[in-house]
Amino acid sequence: MTDGLLADTTCGPVRGRALADGTRLFAGIPFAAPPVGELRFQPPEPPRPWRRVRPAEEFGAAPAQGVSVLTPADGGRSTFPSFPTASITRTSEDCLHLNVWAPAAATPGTPRPVIVWIYGGGFEAGSAAPPYSDGHALSRLTGAVVVSANYRLGAFGFLHLADFGGRWARATNAAQQDQIAALRWVRDNIAAFGGDPGAVTVAGQSAGAFSIGALLGCPAAAGLFHRAVLLSGSTARITDRASAATVAGDLLDALRITDPDELVKVSARRILDAQGSVVSGDIGTRNLPGGRAWATVLDGDVVPRAPQEAVESGAVAHIPLLVGATRDEVRVFQLLAGDAYRPADEEALHAEMRRIGTADPAALLDAYRRRTGATDLADLRTAFLSDAVYRVPATRLAGAQTAAGGRAYHFLLCEEPCGPGMGAFHGSDLLYVFDKLAEVDAATPGHLAVRDRLAAALGSFIETGDPGWPPYEAGAPDTSRTLGGSSGAYFRSASEPPADDVTALWPSP
Repeated sequence: MTDGLLADTTCGPVRGRALADGTRLFAGIPFAAPPVGELRFQPPEPPRPWRRVRPAEEFGAAPAQGVSVLTPADGGRSTFPSFPTASITRTSEDCLHLNVWAPAAATPGTPRPVIVWIYGGGFEAGSAAPPYSDGHALSRLTGAVVVSANYRLGAFGFLHLADFGGRWARATNAAQQDQIAALRWVRDNIAAFGGDPGAVTVAGQSAGAFSIGALLGCPAAAGLFHRAVLLSGSTARITDRASAATVAGDLLDALRITDPDELVKVSARRILDAQGSVVSGDIGTRNLPGGRAWATVLDGDVVPRAPQEAVESGAVAHIPLLVGATRDEVRVFQLLAGDAYRPADEEALHAEMRRIGTADPAALLDAYRRRTGATDLADLRTAFLSDAVYRVPATRLAGAQTAAGGRAYHFLLCEEPCGPGMGAFHGSDLLYVFDKLAEVDAATPGHLAVRDRLAAALGSFIETGDPGWPPYEAGAPDTSRTLGGSSGAYFRSASEPPADDVTALWPSP
């Protein structure tokens, strides 16, 4: 590697390009064969090797995707100008490639820790390329070699066809297997880019973090990563096999086909147009127990047992976890959905609360009124769903890991980069992790201090497995940390969940 831009991989040599600050970018490297034709919905296959130097200077297409059912037709621009789906312009089923950002200091002789970034997007949208996934910024802030890899989305990645048998016997959790294939590529190749294959951290936000939660329960992922960062995600986004089979049958009905073998002939556009009709477009109905959404399937093979059970058993106690959430996770979905989000009345909200098993939803709703001071039912629903979908599962994951003899660290982002109307919304952490504060006119000293504190925690964690504060302990005070949210107090100890009536009334798992 005379100029640092040529790297040998197990499939053949690649040449990247140098960025202005000396970071080396290798883009569009295939880590699996194109999942098209007869390979549609199937587990990823190895890519075809090449002999000549392959250019790796340009990003490939994002996975095939339509507009997420959670997102308005304008991509969210009318409510939130930098909603990330607006940045995806080129998509294809031929998408299984990855990108590597290597700092100038990272060489085979002086390897750096590795971050494998798994993007979010509700399992329906997303891309491993900028600006959706900015590995350059993440590398600059942490000093790590950063890898981002595409995985299949929506029906292409999560349709469970295994129960049809025959040619479809292995057709389940394709997206999860894409992620595992990318991690295998990292294990086998990252040293050539100056990364340390013995210091790999998987990190992701939202669907990316839920993917990591699922990876904790995947035997095929064992040994492929050594630490994990979950931002706004946990082990909770898992669907049972029977429910997944029902969704598959419903999609066939929506496509007006009776033989699943016809799925390899249906156009991608028809599948994308139909897939939204078989899942819910409401953040609550899709994520609470009994909801319908694209998700990792507890199939008994790729995922043989619930990942939370794997954590509780101590199976991943050797993997330090850094688990984060934002204070007002669901606020952005409230704003995007508008009037359709508002409960019809208190009883409608009580019914939603019963789905988590609460014995006294009226008392729980009153407790949320006391916690938040809110009176509007939409705001109260947001507080409840922020806990139910994100914040409570995050602390349960962290608490289970610590109780099993492992290490887990927890933080809550409370800073409001787009103002109090948006609050600390779902995705606001990415404005800090990807250094995008200037794009929302928030590059102020306070916000930059939060960015730097979060970057320092991530940098420390990927190096040592310790972000710089004590491990989380369920029920113990002050074992979480908050970032921002208080004038001048950018980092402080806290109890999460709060020691209040809401927590006292929340049902046990």
